[in-house]
Amino acid sequence: MYEAYFGFTDKPFRLSPDPRFFFASPHHEKAASYLQYGLSSGEGFIVVTGPIGSGKTMIARHLLANLDDSVVAVQIATTCLSPDELVRLVAAKFDIPVEGLSKADILKRLEQCFLSLHAKGLQVLLLVDEAQNLPPETVEELRMLSNFQQDDKPLLQSFLLGQEELKAIIARPDMEQFRQRVIASCHLQSFDCEQTQEYIEHRLQQVGWEGKPALNEAIFSMICEQTAGIPRKINILMDRVLLFAFLEEMEEVDEDAISQVLAEMGEEFSGALSSSSMGEVNRDNAIGSDEGAARFLPQRTWSDQEAEKLLNTLDNVTEVLDKVIERKIATIRYLDTQIIKKRRLYQATVQSEPMSTHHHHDMENSGALAEDESILGDDDEACAPTMTAR
Repeated sequence: MYEAYFGFTDKPFRLSPDPRFFFASPHHEKAASYLQYGLSSGEGFIVVTGPIGSGKTMIARHLLANLDDSVVAVQIATTCLSPDELVRLVAAKFDIPVEGLSKADILKRLEQCFLSLHAKGLQVLLLVDEAQNLPPETVEELRMLSNFQQDDKPLLQSFLLGQEELKAIIARPDMEQFRQRVIASCHLQSFDCEQTQEYIEHRLQQVGWEGKPALNEAIFSMICEQTAGIPRKINILMDRVLLFAFLEEMEEVDEDAISQVLAEMGEEFSGALSSSSMGEVNRDNAIGSDEGAARFLPQRTWSDQEAEKLLNTLDNVTEVLDKVIERKIATIRYLDTQIIKKRRLYQATVQSEPMSTHHHHDMENSGALAEDESILGDDDEACAPTMTAR
């Protein structure tokens, strides 16, 4: 809704990962480089871990968006799959019918598929998102799939992305064989204050931001503190900040605006938004320490897959509500304009006519004004106090 007002070409802080907005912080650039290195080597596992909302899926989307035609890549976001279920899911991703087939038969068809792609000069890549949900025996099944080889090179390469629990799975004593296949791994860190500012400005620049609204330098350390430097949390907060700036017709976003938005979010969501989309975070660092802001803190951990599904739904709901609010604002502005015109007409009429007729016009125009103002009705009164046009 605020895009047109600020001259943006799109919403800069959408919650769903979009590779157009990939921000190469040192940690994210390192992770992306590791994935590229793994792809060029054509063998071994690459493991990327990080907190919920830190940008793991964004890195995967960025990689997929920049692959050339020589790579056949599929991505799976896992729940708690058994080894057999994983094999069936991978086969389905490569359009291999699996109904009625045993695991051994599916594995044979997978190998034939990979050999056929290899013969065409194609590299096969499997991206496993939410890999922390896999039991150790299913992670081991991925290693077994990498045993399909031709000319001493694996026919399938796998990259694993997951939350910090994935590191504990790989570190188990019985995962030694898997660890030996890992050629690189990295852990995503949250942004510091400088990176938070660069991230916000980067996303705004991608949609044509030219300084409207201006961003006071003091807000970035505040945003970093309140969001713990987690990209998804920054997106949630900044989207609301821009909506607030639009409704209040602000030329500059300052600390007071951030404080008001945080207060509103705490009152409206009472922790529900954070718990659904941000997972567990450090309560000493995230979304402040006072009682009002504490309600914005998470209460449970959701997977990135669950969070992304919910956030996509919220995006859709937001678009519908934006259109409704736009219509309300347009109606209010139209009525304000009509009322002003009526008043000016009334004043001009009073000034140009004899005193004896003033009382008659007073009655007529007062009635007309009352009629115009009543058009707002009960339906618009609810939003009028907070969205009256200036």
